[in-house]
Amino acid sequence: MKKENKYKPLDAMEYPRFEGIRTFMRLPHETNLKDIDFTIVGVPFDTGGTFRVGARFGPSGIRDNSLLLRPYNPAQEIEIFKYCSGSDYGDIPIIPGYLPESHKLIQEESEKIFNQNTIPIFMGGDHSISLPLLRAVKQKYGTVALIHFDAHSDLWHGYFGNKDTHGTPFRRALEEDLIDPSRSSQVGLRGPLYDLEDYQMSTEA
Repeated sequence: MKKENKYKPLDAMEYPRFEGIRTFMRLPHETNLKDIDFTIVGVPFDTGGTFRVGARFGPSGIRDNSLLLRPYNPAQEIEIFKYCSGSDYGDIPIIPGYLPESHKLIQEESEKIFNQNTIPIFMGGDHSISLPLLRAVKQKYGTVALIHFDAHSDLWHGYFGNKDTHGTPFRRALEEDLIDPSRSSQVGLRGPLYDLEDYQMSTEA
């Protein structure tokens, strides 16, 4: 007899969606990932933002809205939790206002997650968190290809004299050999730009 998957959402027909702890899709909160295929991880950090902030509330907002998600896809005729198991890992602890220290914490905790051989899905958080996550990826898998969906390339050299912001993570990642540009793609980039140099920075990288 096939063992029942306990790492799946609560049944909304038995437990109302408005009750219980706010985990992603009402998955179990679990940090021991030994028998889990994927885990959802919050990274509530936005100190790397240079204009609009508030992305620190991203993980909690996504979790709140995920209560309405349902596991069955009628078009594909697939109930995903018959094929995989998942958990909500919780949030990685960060220090608001302290970017280097928080990036170090993000890298260290995500390395622990990667070493448990599960697939993590990280929810930010501003785009600066991409850098410590890619550093953790390299520790486990080496240099990787990147598929980046964004309106901006995030390849700036720096903002306001600071090399680590939400607009610079992939420039740093290239410098540290975290990603292979020959096998990477950026999708959705759009204008207008400040000047031609913005475009040239991306193509030269």
